[in-house]
Amino acid sequence: MNGLVNRAIEEFLRSTYGDALVAAVVDDAIAADSLLSGSGTTFGTEALDRAAFRLAKPRSEMFEDLGAWMTRVEPIRRLLRFSGRDFRDFLLRLDELPGRAHLVLPRLVLPRLQVEAEGQAVWLQFPEPDEVWQNLLVGLIRGMADDYGALSLISVEDGMIRIDIWDERFAEGRLFTLDAQAQPGVPL
Repeated sequence: MNGLVNRAIEEFLRSTYGDALVAAVVDDAIAADSLLSGSGTTFGTEALDRAAFRLAKPRSEMFEDLGAWMTRVEPIRRLLRFSGRDFRDFLLRLDELPGRAHLVLPRLVLPRLQVEAEGQAVWLQFPEPDEVWQNLLVGLIRGMADDYGALSLISVEDGMIRIDIWDERFAEGRLFTLDAQAQPGVPL
């Protein structure tokens, strides 16, 4: 499972920042001898930390960007879009995400998530606080708001993620059908 996560982090860094940054992160890891395993260079959260340092970006922002990037990976996007017919429905069903992810990747452990709604606001909280997952989820929600065409304000308050939905039909969302073959340009 670590290999899959590491590969996703490497692909995120490569597609977002380019080969030069990936090479620099690998060089840093070799110099520090901290990311290497018996099978070669491994990318994990330490790689994101090193990339954040080189880019002078906060660590939280790197994880948020990773979450947003994940929504552009079609198999992940499809799994997420199955969670709701509109953005609000998607948010209200996020507490089901750990179970859904477990069906696809049984060894991936996602933390439990609690969802509460009040008016146009939806609150998300991890019962066991986890800053990395929180930041990743903020980016994922940002990406899915764009995917659904929703205008929302996403903020973190007292360890909770608050999503204020201003307009669920602000822009045209990306096409989504249950049949991936019906969507032009969608890899299966």
